[in-house]
Amino acid sequence: MPDPPPRRVRWRRWRRYWLDDTLLAALDYPLHYLFRVMPTGCGSAVGWLLGVVNGRTRFRAARARARRGYVQLSGARVGADTVDRAVDRLFGNIGRVMAEFSVLDRLWREGRIAPAGAEHLLAARGDGRPVIVMGLHLGNWEAIGPTLSGLGLRYQFIYQPPRSRFVHRIAIAARRRYGAELLSPGVGAARAARRRLVEERGVLLIFADDERRGHVNAPLFGRPVRRRANLPIIARLAAASGAAVIPCYVERLRGARFRIVFLPPVALAPDAADPAALAENILRLDRAITPPVLARLDQWYMLVDYVHGEAR
Repeated sequence: MPDPPPRRVRWRRWRRYWLDDTLLAALDYPLHYLFRVMPTGCGSAVGWLLGVVNGRTRFRAARARARRGYVQLSGARVGADTVDRAVDRLFGNIGRVMAEFSVLDRLWREGRIAPAGAEHLLAARGDGRPVIVMGLHLGNWEAIGPTLSGLGLRYQFIYQPPRSRFVHRIAIAARRRYGAELLSPGVGAARAARRRLVEERGVLLIFADDERRGHVNAPLFGRPVRRRANLPIIARLAAASGAAVIPCYVERLRGARFRIVFLPPVALAPDAADPAALAENILRLDRAITPPVLARLDQWYMLVDYVHGEAR
């Protein structure tokens, strides 16, 4: 039986659960419902302002990680002012996403979403193939779900629950309003996802660039593949079901308007039961998602957690 955590760790967990999360909920809930009654564009603009201010004041450690990650991944010699402007855009985008969370169910019907490449997705469905939509945390990544619903597709969505139980309730309600069928990560979700693809020949949405215990698992950027990561899960699910794996990302255009880009299905090695073929397929998936991220680092949410190397 493992030893109990130190007293300071138990105290920190208790304080976070009963005090910190509760106090923040007293702010989160009014903001959530305020953004629901505001015009979409206006609420998004307020979110941008809050995001920039919070990035400069409350989240200094995350801002420092984002600055280091931007310099490291951009592959260019950039000045401090250029980096600071990029990180301000990043936190402004995050603030917009948090505000737009309240109105996800309005984005499609207000004409704020422009799909591009949806023919790849619809062609696979027309051929009767199951589909894995491999999302990325770019732009307002939450707009992928309303887009799938707007295209008339039923799908399951494997999502990462937020730490706060109050934010979790807000997230579940917001996603269910536009028709998402939610699967929280775990053994049960893996079985349900496999059943949706293998038996029902349906659609699954899962994000490739997951974060676990302080480590952003994808894109790899030359790092080794971790066993408990979404890229290997996606490769295994595709091997088991013959699903088309379609990378998808969101590009913020202006304000609360988005282009949702569906890329062509990733060509996977056929003999996926072979460990070498599985490893090759993981690399092919990684090669498909790396260019969109590198081209839009100032819209990539995971940059606030990215550390090149071991978990922080």
